[in-house]
Parts: sequence; structure tokens; C-alpha cells
Amino acid sequence: MHIKLRKNRKIVFVILLFLLVSCSKKEEEKNYVAKVGDSYLTETMIEESLNLKKDVHKFREEFIREWIETELIYLDAINKEVVNSEEYEKVITNAKVEVAKALVIKKQVSDLSISASEKELKIFFSTNIAEFKIATTRLIYNQITFANKESAIKFRRMIISKGWKNSTKYFEDNNIQFSVKENKFEYVYNVLQEDLKNQLLMIDEKKYSGVIEISKNIFSVVQLLKIYKKNDVPEFEEIADEIEQKFFSFKRKELYNNYLKGLYSEYSSEIER
Repeated sequence: MHIKLRKNRKIVFVILLFLLVSCSKKEEEKNYVAKVGDSYLTETMIEESLNLKKDVHKFREEFIREWIETELIYLDAINKEVVNSEEYEKVITNAKVEVAKALVIKKQVSDLSISASEKELKIFFSTNIAEFKIATTRLIYNQITFANKESAIKFRRMIISKGWKNSTKYFEDNNIQFSVKENKFEYVYNVLQEDLKNQLLMIDEKKYSGVIEISKNIFSVVQLLKIYKKNDVPEFEEIADEIEQKFFSFKRKELYNNYLKGLYSEYSSEIER
């Protein structure tokens, strides 16, 4: 049910290179960030390219440097008459096809809004149950972490009588610093701290670990809520986000296949045997 609609990195590079080079060959710009020969890199071009990046400053500097290098290489390619070669023309022709393909698929499939009700997701889950079987041991657990051993020991003693929720509330009300993650749902191989992993695999469901030093002067206590073995199927509520993602993937694959069927009906095609 995986969709092979994601663009190949090489295609994306060709697309960006093609668009940047062509867009920068305009009449002289008065306001620009960088210039190579007759090509200009504007603030608008940078913003449009980096609008999805989180670390904008880091990527901005990298983007500007790569743009300058690309333009310098392109100038050299012109001087060496690479752009007049038959090989260049073939690459450009293929790139245009890939760009057009990527844009039309984006419009026909990727950009379409898909929604699903809880009822639809539950039906999808029950009819595709094999897709959600656990591949290897997976754990659901709570974890609380302290910067000193005394607080961790105090918490471990308190949960015996007060339970997890009441104990965390007590520490919070008394301004005792800690970090907590609840209902973590992880494959056992993703639990990288060895002592923590061993404790989780040793204790029974609903039980608590001892105090674990997960790194120097950092201490944790965990509660194992549930353990799933290979081929077990989690409850719907436990993997609702995963079900939704697979549902959307399935729907986009369906849209893609229907789009292709329409193309076969609209345009003639044949394969010579």
C-alpha cells in the first residue's frame, strides 16, 4: 500500500536547477541577494525555496552558496559549449518531461484534500488488519526523568501508594523539576538506553521499574503499560495516527490509479511485442 509518488532526488535537483537558472535570467534586478554574470538571486526566490525549512538561517546561507556555485558552473558550461551538445538537449528534454509529470501528479493527486471520519478509519482498520500486525516487540510505557537521584527515589516510593498520575501531580504542585513522557509506543529496538530496555522487558504490565541511571546524573523510572509481540495487533486507539496515514496513502494510491486509467482511455498507447 505504499505510494511511489515521491519525487526522485535526482529529478528534484534537475527541476530546481532548471527553474533557478531559467528564472534568474531576467532583466537586470535592482534588489538582489547575489549575482553571477547576468543572473540574479532575489529575496523572493530564496523565500519561495526555503518556506518549508525549519532552520531558515542555516539553510539560507547554504542555499545562497549552492546557487552561486551552480551559476558559476553553468557559466563555465556555456563557455565550454556543453549547452550546445546533443547530450545536453537530451537531458533537458527528459527533465522537462519529469517536471511536467511531477507537477501534474501534484495537482491531480498530492494536493487534493483527503479527509476521513473515525468510522471510515475503523472500517479501514478492520478490513486491513494484517497491515497493522506488529513486526517485532513493541512497548507502551510511561517514563519520568529527574536530574537528581533523590527525587527519582522519592517518586519511586510514592507511586506504590499514590500511583503514577497522582505522584506526577504532587511533584508538579511542589515545583520539583522533572520531564515526563506518557503512553510512549515504541519498538523495543528504538529504546537505545540498554538498562532502560532491560527493565522494560523484565517487569510485568502495569508495574514499575526501579530507579535507572540513563546517563550521568540523569535518572528515570518507567511504568510498562502494555507489551506487544510479533503478529499481535494493537488497539485502534493506540495506533490511530498510523491508521490515518495508511488510509491517506491508500486513497492517494487509489486516486493515482484512477488518474492513470483515465489517461489510458483518453490517449492512445501501445506496446510492440
